[in-house]
Amino acid sequence: MLPELIQAIPLPTLYDDSTHQLWDCETRQGDLILKVCNNINVRQSRFWQGMNALFGVNLTKHLGEFQSVYTKVAEFGLLNIPDYIASSSITEKGPAFIVCKKLAGSMVMSADINMELVKQLAEHLAVLHQHQNKKWGEISYPEFDVAQWPSRLQNSLIQLATDNHVVPTDLLEQAVEEAGKIKVENFVPVMVDLRWDQFLLQDGTLSALVDLDAFVYAPRELEWVLLEYLLDQQQMIEFCKTYQQIIPVPVLSQVREPYRLLLFLMNALGEKNIERWMMSPALCDNCQ
Repeated sequence: MLPELIQAIPLPTLYDDSTHQLWDCETRQGDLILKVCNNINVRQSRFWQGMNALFGVNLTKHLGEFQSVYTKVAEFGLLNIPDYIASSSITEKGPAFIVCKKLAGSMVMSADINMELVKQLAEHLAVLHQHQNKKWGEISYPEFDVAQWPSRLQNSLIQLATDNHVVPTDLLEQAVEEAGKIKVENFVPVMVDLRWDQFLLQDGTLSALVDLDAFVYAPRELEWVLLEYLLDQQQMIEFCKTYQQIIPVPVLSQVREPYRLLLFLMNALGEKNIERWMMSPALCDNCQ
């Protein structure tokens, strides 16, 4: 049973295509955050289309099973995770939603990012990446075998590119060919929508991770390819130094093109110019 509500205040959405409406809820048992899924935005979202095509994740159908996601990420990582209260998949009576306890702290903004936060992010991801699995997909119930990664990646690239007319044919063909050659031994918890604004800052420290919707078991290289867009060169060097104190830095040269195209097609960071996206500096190569 949900706690008795005193008042609920809608929070502003960060993006036009945001898949949730967030509510700051005051209850008899303390402050909570309610996230209500916008089913239309989820269905139209290139990101969630990609999550479904590749990882078999259907957010509105699976949100009711998210207690195990919060439990696993809290167990695996270094950062605070909101206490799970309740969730529901989409039903005839209402939308999918999730309720969690509200954590202290402020959203990390670009002006907040410094080398100390970069090192803390590196430690957090390195610890998560130590938790390996032979299967991949939904983090609660990974169902796909190692051998399925190349073919599902290829099919997802083709499927997502079908409605995206900015992808040159030669680029798609090259990425699909390289995707077929990828060999993965283990899969780790990966946040496919990794961004700084998913974290909270408290007393100058990266204190919590509050958005767990897009956690899956995937190759860690996929998250590293995303990191090349989130960090500058000096930040990446510091990130690598910290990360490799826990586990080795991966090699991205053989997977960068198909993973970059996948993330572009999923609109992971909102970039519209495919040439600029694909030609972004290969920062991780300088860490090897």
